[in-house]
Amino acid sequence: MSHETFVLIAKIFGPIWMMGFLLIVAIRAYNPKRRAEQERMANSILPQQAGEDRK
Repeated sequence: MSHETFVLIAKIFGPIWMMGFLLIVAIRAYNPKRRAEQERMANSILPQQAGEDRK
């Protein structure tokens, strides 16, 4: 295989692979079942304040 063949393969399958990866990340990020876990992780970096009710 020549260099041009490898470049052609990379130009064809690279964007397809990247688009698939982007779709998987977007689906996992916006999945409603994961919302509670994401809220917990987002609030975990905030300092705990005494006397405040946290949801």
